[in-house]
Amino acid sequence: MRVFKKTFDIRFPEVDSYGVVWHGHYVLYFEVARNALCAAGGLTPAEALAAGYRVPITQLSMSLKRPARLDDEIEVTCALRPPETAKLVMDYEIRRVATRGAAVRPELLATGTSEQVFLNPKGELLLTLPPPVRILVARVLAFQRGEGDRLASDRILPA
Repeated sequence: MRVFKKTFDIRFPEVDSYGVVWHGHYVLYFEVARNALCAAGGLTPAEALAAGYRVPITQLSMSLKRPARLDDEIEVTCALRPPETAKLVMDYEIRRVATRGAAVRPELLATGTSEQVFLNPKGELLLTLPPPVRILVARVLAFQRGEGDRLASDRILPA
């Protein structure tokens, strides 16, 4: 299965006085990857919100393996599980891919899972995926199966 990847450098405000990333930032890294995946698939979180959908996180788990450090280059992978109900479950891995400009063997730093549900503008739980989200899910799952070179990025909702 192919996964979506987002790579970036650890910045000074993300580390403590020991130069180690504060644990709470790993959740932020998951979110950066998840939002980038959705945007690459044609539906940004801002567009979903503007369309009236709220998509709260209802569960989150994380397992820290090794610390990320200042100036590390990390890669966050994000994979969508095929939905069985009207919720999105994503799996994540964070790996160190370079340190201070030197390539290193990718080293697993953290894993995690998030679960989100859908609410309508009144805050009521939706029991089926909204049509734009069904399109997004189909695109992401096709990408993960290796269909095509990249995610279909045309906008799902009209501008």
